[in-house]
Amino acid sequence: MTTLIASLTAALVGTLQATPAVCAQVWRVRLRPLTAAAAQAVVVRPQGAEPSDAAVGSQMPILWTSQVALECYARANASTTPDAAVDALLEAVYARLMQDVTLGGVVLGLQVAAVHYDFDFDADQTACVTLTLRARHRAGASFV
Repeated sequence: MTTLIASLTAALVGTLQATPAVCAQVWRVRLRPLTAAAAQAVVVRPQGAEPSDAAVGSQMPILWTSQVALECYARANASTTPDAAVDALLEAVYARLMQDVTLGGVVLGLQVAAVHYDFDFDADQTACVTLTLRARHRAGASFV
């Protein structure tokens, strides 16, 4: 059996990789996401889940709210600043996810929780924007 969090993570990766992919590199929990040859990458990282509704019985549905971070990495070039380079990727990721906020029925819906920027973290004109999403799920009492 697959947990709600694993299903959510897989659905996000699959959605972002669907043809045409938002960028050439879309990873699931990758520790060193941007290779020297790559200009862009997206990493999907699950962060956790909390029950939103207590179960009355063992077969009653439970509502969960999961949180996941989508890290968008982009390397600037001579004609583009780091913030502009990563902005285009962030826009593509957001637009793709908003096409179906249920991710094909995997979740009840997605909500943006936060957007955070990190510039030049690798001294190579690279920026990262982390898009944090909340997802609502419904599951049986024994399925997290």
